[in-house]
Amino acid sequence: MVPFCYLNGKLIPVAEARVGVYDIGLLRGFGIYEGLVSYNRKPFMLADHLARFHNSADRMALKIPVSDAEIEKAINELIAKNIPQGKEALIRAILTGGDAIGGIGYNYETPTFYILAEEFIPINPSYLEKGCRVTIFEHYRQIAESKTTNYTQTVLLQEERKKAKALEVLFVSDGKVLEGGGSNFFIVKNGKIITSDKGILPGVTRKVVIDLARKEFPIEEREVSEQEMYDSDEMFITGSFKEVVPVVQAGDRTIGNGKVGGVTKKVMKLFQELTKAYGLN
Repeated sequence: MVPFCYLNGKLIPVAEARVGVYDIGLLRGFGIYEGLVSYNRKPFMLADHLARFHNSADRMALKIPVSDAEIEKAINELIAKNIPQGKEALIRAILTGGDAIGGIGYNYETPTFYILAEEFIPINPSYLEKGCRVTIFEHYRQIAESKTTNYTQTVLLQEERKKAKALEVLFVSDGKVLEGGGSNFFIVKNGKIITSDKGILPGVTRKVVIDLARKEFPIEEREVSEQEMYDSDEMFITGSFKEVVPVVQAGDRTIGNGKVGGVTKKVMKLFQELTKAYGLN
């Protein structure tokens, strides 16, 4: 199976795809990104992802050169071409300002836009059964509400994360817990689910989880202190590529009793039930 990508209006083999060396996304790191997966070979919550993509583009003064309908068509074609039957897709959409002008400017009307699709490999089931560890790092992302291509700090922390046998890096700033390098975080205290709502990228999986969990548990969206996280009964992270993962250790501190809690298990079950049936009706 020859993998294809969508680049500036055309579906072409990945091996033939080219982005110029003067593209401002490469030259200056100026671009945005959106990532999602499929369930039952249907792109999950695509409308929400596209709404966030538009929000990021507006904040970064970037033009999305095609319609949402064209993007959906391209994603579905890539799933059909790239993903074996019975498997799911991991989809990435990248938008930059196109070729740089004078090394620092760009033409709003001529962006670079491409979409990649590869097979989605779920995380190790042991994380779902036993929970994971996260490392803690002081950092506040620039333009936090937008999903930019600037993952510099997250990339630099990957070796440290691996050495710590952690699944994710959790960012804190001024004593407040913000988000993971590629996820949002939640704590549970006395049966109440609490999640940060400032200085974060509003995750689509986060939104889905809040909507699902609200039917079963009280929810608070507010700032969460680092100490409050350590004192919580349960903790979990959410993300398109991670889904819902329990956290049993943050840094060198054990969360709750060090085991996956009942509220987290219920949230995971609700999410799994939704995705199992997604797109079948």
